[in-house]
Amino acid sequence: MKEKRQSQSDPLEWLSRKLETLKMKDYILKIEKEFNRNELYQAHTWTAIKLIILMWWLTVYSRIVPKHFKNYWYIDLLSSSGANFIQETKDIILGSPLLSYLVPYEQFKHHFFVEINSRRKKTLDRMLKLFNFSNYDTIQGDCNEVIQSIPLHAVDNYFCFIDCEGLDIKWSTLETLLSNRGDILLVFQTTEINRVFRKGKKQGISRALDNFCGDEWWKFCDDVQELLEEYMHNLECRANELRKYHNFVDYIRVKGQRHFYYDVFLICRKGPYTDAWSDLKKTLENLQDKHIRAALEVCKGNQTTLSDFIKKQSKLNNFL
Repeated sequence: MKEKRQSQSDPLEWLSRKLETLKMKDYILKIEKEFNRNELYQAHTWTAIKLIILMWWLTVYSRIVPKHFKNYWYIDLLSSSGANFIQETKDIILGSPLLSYLVPYEQFKHHFFVEINSRRKKTLDRMLKLFNFSNYDTIQGDCNEVIQSIPLHAVDNYFCFIDCEGLDIKWSTLETLLSNRGDILLVFQTTEINRVFRKGKKQGISRALDNFCGDEWWKFCDDVQELLEEYMHNLECRANELRKYHNFVDYIRVKGQRHFYYDVFLICRKGPYTDAWSDLKKTLENLQDKHIRAALEVCKGNQTTLSDFIKKQSKLNNFL
């Protein structure tokens, strides 16, 4: 009996069983039938890695937060169309809005999906209706403006996913989020930021970087890695100041083809559960082609185990 309870509490085993019963392929087949591939977000194979990160932290979050808070929301500030078309393999995989319903251990009380592109928003609306999802708002607009209309003061906790394509998110938007209790997963498009950074250093000015960083401190950085480290430091300091408790801020680097890479930041309350993040980071720091293939198979519904990425979480089990 004790062994059975331990198996039920283990997030890794639970998520594997969830993916097995989820039948992700059935969702993908419906999308293939109802949508033109041009309506989907045009993505690449390494997109699957950030979705593995998202699924894993959705699992960890939804095992912990409902035990302490009654009202918790999912917020997707750059939600796109709801599904991705992988250009290299011609596969379709589910996007973050759908995963926010299908993966969590306990369902979110409400979902907010923000998308600036009207065509993508219409596709997302159709997709959410196709699968009869409920308790959501889809909002068209700039997430840096829309965030002010989301009543964060009325919720106990939130999970916010920010899947940037470039420098989409302003520092002021992050400060709004950091003023309230919740977890943030932020995709930091390091290669694209480096391009803007090098141009800004050459010209001595970049309004995009000023907005992204919240100030002109980026001008004193020697390279994009220094900018990233300073950005992380500022995130932690500001989170601690606004939230009045210690925050955990870290990133996982995801390498794509050639010299392309991005980083995924996690900002959450510091606690023993962050070991679940650190273990995943150790694997992805040594990312190989087999991990990208395995991640894609998981996202396609052909593989349900995540043992290629995550070790059994004995410390997390004890916490739960």
